Amino acid sequence: MSVVNNRTAWPLIGLCFALLFSLGSDVATAERLPDGQLETVVLYDPAIGELPEGIAVDKVGNLFVTLAPLGQIRKIAPDGSESVFATLDPVIIPPAVGAIGLAVDAPGNVYACLMSLNPDTHGVWRISRDGYSRNRLPGTDQILFPNALAFDKVGNLYVTDLVMGAVWRIPPHGMAEVWVQDALLQGDGSLGLGLPLGANGIVYRHGEVLVANTEGARIVRIPVLRDGTAGALEVVVEDPILYPTDGIALDVHGDIYAVTSTDMLLRISFEGDSIDVLATADDGLDEPASLAFGTGKGNRKSIYFTNFAFLQNGGAGPSVMKIGVGVPGLPLP
Repeated sequence: MSVVNNRTAWPLIGLCFALLFSLGSDVATAERLPDGQLETVVLYDPAIGELPEGIAVDKVGNLFVTLAPLGQIRKIAPDGSESVFATLDPVIIPPAVGAIGLAVDAPGNVYACLMSLNPDTHGVWRISRDGYSRNRLPGTDQILFPNALAFDKVGNLYVTDLVMGAVWRIPPHGMAEVWVQDALLQGDGSLGLGLPLGANGIVYRHGEVLVANTEGARIVRIPVLRDGTAGALEVVVEDPILYPTDGIALDVHGDIYAVTSTDMLLRISFEGDSIDVLATADDGLDEPASLAFGTGKGNRKSIYFTNFAFLQNGGAGPSVMKIGVGVPGLPLP
């Protein structure tokens, strides 16, 4: 597939993404939260384009957050101080989406998805841990809609393609290639936005990749075979309450945490046979997009999540929040 042949679809893709989430910052820090308690970590200003989408946490507790329309990544240190970590494209022209999904590798380098209308910037970027150097990963300009990221134990990076309904894989020092494309990962257009919206949030655990399908209202498990190829896909859970699902995360027991554009944070058992609602709009969720477990002292049993808050419909507004869930997250690769 060549993304060049799909350039004409990009404006519609960007508009669809914005509509999906339409279903100088104040920074605060806190000690460990009791189970179920929520707290606002950062408030952002939508008037200047501060709409947070992606989030990742490194091994020492630094938070990284993308402000999508600004093409920017912010860093929030454990002491609560916030700074601009990187700007990937300073001219994000609507309906381009901008900077979205994030991941951090073992040495602390940050990786970001950039969905832009600029062929010179579109793709997945690596930013050094100090923020001073960056490069676009080879072949990622061909990913139609790079959305979310996850590393495995040996450094392979997996990237979901929201519109293509696929997962790409980028080996260390290698070229991006389609790892798996399957009907279980594809959207069905049921949101009525003109394009199918499928493979979204992604996580890696013990030799398998889990992917959330936005319009499919399902989470799919994909084994990683010994030769690195994808095994047979298996549906972990499919339920209307997951419609439409965005980001996902895992705890140490393998239970899945998911946010939906209908303002819910859900916990799904490892077997997929039970779903608990942990928080809703009444608790401050406002079009949540991505989530990640804390890693710093007092935060390992908390989940951080972004409120994209595109519509500004009277909710909490664009922000980063955290909630105590009583169990640590899966350790970073």
